[in-house]
Amino acid sequence: MFTVITRDLGQVTYPPVGRCIYCSKKTDSLQREHILAFGLSGTAILPKASCGDCAKITGALEEMVLRGPMWPLRVFRDLKSRTKHKDAPKTLPLTAIRRGEESTINLPIDEYLILIMFPIFAPPASLFPEGYQQGINISGHATVSFGLRPAEVAAMLGADQVRIAQEYRIAEFARVIAKIAYAFAFAEGAADTLESPSPVIPAILGHCDEIGRWVGTMAPPQAHPGELHRLILH
Repeated sequence: MFTVITRDLGQVTYPPVGRCIYCSKKTDSLQREHILAFGLSGTAILPKASCGDCAKITGALEEMVLRGPMWPLRVFRDLKSRTKHKDAPKTLPLTAIRRGEESTINLPIDEYLILIMFPIFAPPASLFPEGYQQGINISGHATVSFGLRPAEVAAMLGADQVRIAQEYRIAEFARVIAKIAYAFAFAEGAADTLESPSPVIPAILGHCDEIGRWVGTMAPPQAHPGELHRLILH
């Protein structure tokens, strides 16, 4: 059993860590660490928690995910951006199919078909090791529509169907999930129960290809109205 305690992490102040939570070595020139990425409007911060080298890795990792298919969603929902989304694309292409004929149309984001495919992973191999080799396995996906529905976009364009092409960085997405979970566990003191550095760190930093050992889906996705993000420690 576990207890769910609801609170706004934006109102929580964590003390400075004083060493890098990833390499565990460096104690100088430490940067603050967003538990949830700033680009996802994350507000919870660990002060003095990441060295420059590790921050460079995790920052590039988050950028790969946030500037992929999530970028239109971040603009549409006006999530935080250090550039105020000035460098975001103003229009995006989709394929409209009319009576069997295909054409490419560029639409502004507020009229675009914003679909996000959230992967449903196999359970983490640390708990279910049978057959695991490396990387991460997907058992399905949950597609969520934001803004206009596909049928509405098709009707607006006078098309029978519309289609978009998206390239997902699945392993990188899983590494971002691991980074969020690890940083949150560290902030809440749960990582203190470990006798040595967390074994998930090499996978987060890309030093090994076994993120599926630590990241997985244990229950069907659920909606939580009114909440932008939801974190639970088990």
